[in-house]
Amino acid sequence: MVGTLFLFMYWPSFNGALAYGVVQQRVVINTVLSITASALTSCFVASIFHGKFEMEVMLNSTLAGGVAIGTASDLAIGGVFPLVVGGIAGIVSALGYLKLNSLFQEKLKLHDTCGVHFLHGIPGVMGALFGAIATANAETYFDNSFAVEKTFENVKADGSGISLATQAWMQVAALGCTLAISIVGGALSAFIASKIGNLDYQFDD
Repeated sequence: MVGTLFLFMYWPSFNGALAYGVVQQRVVINTVLSITASALTSCFVASIFHGKFEMEVMLNSTLAGGVAIGTASDLAIGGVFPLVVGGIAGIVSALGYLKLNSLFQEKLKLHDTCGVHFLHGIPGVMGALFGAIATANAETYFDNSFAVEKTFENVKADGSGISLATQAWMQVAALGCTLAISIVGGALSAFIASKIGNLDYQFDD
């Protein structure tokens, strides 16, 4: 639980490590709003199903908002957007730990050893999609086209570059590439690990 508290405090710096100036301030605000919302909604979901807070949810799902807001945290998205993103991430993550985790183990024989799927995996995918949505609507929040161009180098105010919609779809495509690499790499690693695990080792005294 102490580790979770440290992660809660330091997650804004995780998201904002490469940001600069006022953008870094924006990252911190958006991350704090999102991770606070996920802490509230995940504990609420746990209390609905168990009548009390559940430790696995407290240790993991409370942090889901920090993951889900990652790709949009540096954008001017207002205060409601990170709250909604974090709230949804907290609900989905808590339901994953409370309901889907055991189902995956029983039906699919998938054991999430370190519990990362419903804290980093699913919220990460959600974050990529939310980031694309925020990108497509960036002009709604930014004060001027110069700010948009400074944030997205390929989007030009004079129309010579790509549009925000194209930039958003490129981010969705990047998500697809990431999933393809991770699924293939994970399956290959799991196959190798399963074969090694069946070997009998003999050690000399």
